[in-house]
Order: sequence, then C-alpha cells, then structure tokens
Amino acid sequence: MQGLPWLLVRLLHVLTGVVWAGAAILIAGHLMPAVRAAGAGGAAVMKQLTVVQRLPAKLAFLGITAIASGGYLLWIESAGLSSNWMNTGPGITYCAGAIATLLAAIIGFGINIPAANRMGALAAAVHARPEGATLVENQTLGRLAARIARGTRAVALLLVLATASMAVARYIP
Repeated sequence: MQGLPWLLVRLLHVLTGVVWAGAAILIAGHLMPAVRAAGAGGAAVMKQLTVVQRLPAKLAFLGITAIASGGYLLWIESAGLSSNWMNTGPGITYCAGAIATLLAAIIGFGINIPAANRMGALAAAVHARPEGATLVENQTLGRLAARIARGTRAVALLLVLATASMAVARYIP
C-alpha cells in the first residue's frame, strides 16, 4: 500500500484524465460538428465557450493536472524511472500512454487552444459590429473551426489510447 497521499494523487490523476479525455471526445464527436453545421451561429457558440466560459483554459488545467500527477505516479511506481521496471510490460504500456498523452497536450496547447482563442476573439469582434462578418472573416472562422476540429479529433484519439493503456498496463505481462 502506498499510503493516502499516493491514493489522493492517483484519484486526482484518474479524475482529471477522464474528464479531459471525455471532454475531448464530446467536443470532437458532437460539439465541433454541430458548430460547423450551425454556420454563423456556431461562431456565437465558440465565443461563449472560449471567451465567456473559458473552456480552453479549463481543458488546459485538466491536462496539466493529469500530466503532472501522472508523472509523479510514474516516478513513484517505477522507483525513479528504473530501467528494470521501465522494461516490463506495465512500464512499457504506461510509457506508451504517457507519450500519447504528451502528444495530445502538444496538439491541444499548441494548436487547439490558440485557434480556439483566436476564433473566440474574432467571433466576439464580429458580433460587436452591426454589419456582421466580412467574407474574409467568415473564411477565417471556417479555417479555424476546421483546424480545431482536426486537432480535437487527434487529441481525442490520443487520449482514448492513453486511457486504454493506463487501464490495462498493470495487467500486461
């Protein structure tokens, strides 16, 4: 038994990881297709999510918390990243999940969050003007939505792979 602090960190890791992965799946599978189908109305939804509700910042917090707590757990479980443990089935599987998670974070932090913030700011500017969006602004919003959709699908897939590997790692011989 590792004790209460280890259990609390593990609980924090599992909960933040599951919520982060679940949000990515929901956004990729349902929200982004609905935003794209809504056309100009989708921009208002993106503004609400990014500017008002600050969803990108909340997802970043979840991702950072899941990664930091997972890194701590990996360090403890592997006795300081001991090569003896890292070369076992669980070690390899946990590390594969960690790599998938880090790739998801790179895409999320490097592509999705900047694009979502840019889209939210542009949508806010467009909605503040009575004449609405110009053709160029509509094209930019469409490109940003497509970039976010692609990035979110990649993040969702990577987080599903990470979650699956974390779920089975201890059972891999």
